[in-house]
Amino acid sequence: VFHFTDGSVWTLEMKTTLLSLTPFQIYTEKRRQYSLVRNNPREIVEKVASDIERLLAKKKRALEKLASEAERVQKAHRWQDSIKSFCLQDGDDIEAQMSLKLEFVYDPNFKNNVNYSYTAVQIPTDIYKGAPVILNELNWTQALERVFMENSREDPSLLWQAFGSATGVTRYYPATPWRAPDKIDLYDVRRRPWYIQGASSPKDMVILVDVSGSVSGLTLKLIKASVTEMLDTLSDDDYVNVARFNEKAEAVVPCFKHLVQANVRNKRIFKEHVAQMQAKGTTDYKSGFHFAFNQLLNKTNVPRANCNKIIMLFTDGGEDRAQDIFEQYNWPNKTVRVFTFSVGQHNYDVTPLQWIACANKGYYFEIRSICAIRINTQEYLDVLGRPMVLAGRSAKQVQWTNVYQDALVRESL
Repeated sequence: VFHFTDGSVWTLEMKTTLLSLTPFQIYTEKRRQYSLVRNNPREIVEKVASDIERLLAKKKRALEKLASEAERVQKAHRWQDSIKSFCLQDGDDIEAQMSLKLEFVYDPNFKNNVNYSYTAVQIPTDIYKGAPVILNELNWTQALERVFMENSREDPSLLWQAFGSATGVTRYYPATPWRAPDKIDLYDVRRRPWYIQGASSPKDMVILVDVSGSVSGLTLKLIKASVTEMLDTLSDDDYVNVARFNEKAEAVVPCFKHLVQANVRNKRIFKEHVAQMQAKGTTDYKSGFHFAFNQLLNKTNVPRANCNKIIMLFTDGGEDRAQDIFEQYNWPNKTVRVFTFSVGQHNYDVTPLQWIACANKGYYFEIRSICAIRINTQEYLDVLGRPMVLAGRSAKQVQWTNVYQDALVRESL
């Protein structure tokens, strides 16, 4: 490639007539239009690295400032049980109370119409916007608006800034009209990669799916949908395998002999095979737990998260507590957490499932209908996040997500 002072660029691909000329002939003919400069590769790399370091340092300072203020404001907030809305008349429509008509201007940096004077809020469609927990969240997060603006003034290169709450509330700056990524708005900040990676440490997870004859019909459909939603709570930092079991246990995807990275490709493969599962046979929890513990505790050379170890059990219920299995693999240190999910509407005794979860530092959930799936398959993140809260400052580390396109087709958040 030859760059000339008149702005033209000559390449062998663009100028076929140059094929017959030697570099020296080209230099002689055009020597007044360009200069040759010797580059120092080490200096170039060091300069680029220094520029990137300064850029990321600015982003880090903005994030730490926002996180610090969020903690301060949340601690100072006084919970209001009787909160109705933001000083508007009782009985008004909730949507109307929470909405402002703003003027937006197009900004080429954001490739969007934005308003720099306000933040905007998004709440998942399956959450009641007038619930006290949501209104309290909207109340105290309003104070973050000032920090968003200060960050933007201090670092003009900063694009979207966002705060995601465990309640599902997203507050982002600058304000922009909300655009649902699909015809049906299923956006939930708690399912975004940046939220998942920040909400808990990396995970090694085995999902056990009961496919015995008793789960046929609607219960099996609920289990399939629940496993699909569970997979969506995982990020590239996590490793996972899915196994079905009745009298025996086997991997849902035959070629996945061990835990695999929970990336987009692998999760898609899991979902395709989960959708094809059929119910038959009898339930044997021990076969499922044998499979899961062998996957999690066997030392192999395959990559894994090597942090949280989790078993997720989806079943309609059973009488066996599989205590001898836990004594063999997990007690007394309980290095593997076990979460149990009772799926479907039935009259089975759920005490064994509750005991399994409580005896192994996990949690028990009930999924009675399709409406309960999204909430119950993501609440385990709160359980995993508690040790990070107790760890204090040592757990407060800035994490950088992989490059990805945001669900709203914006460049970044």
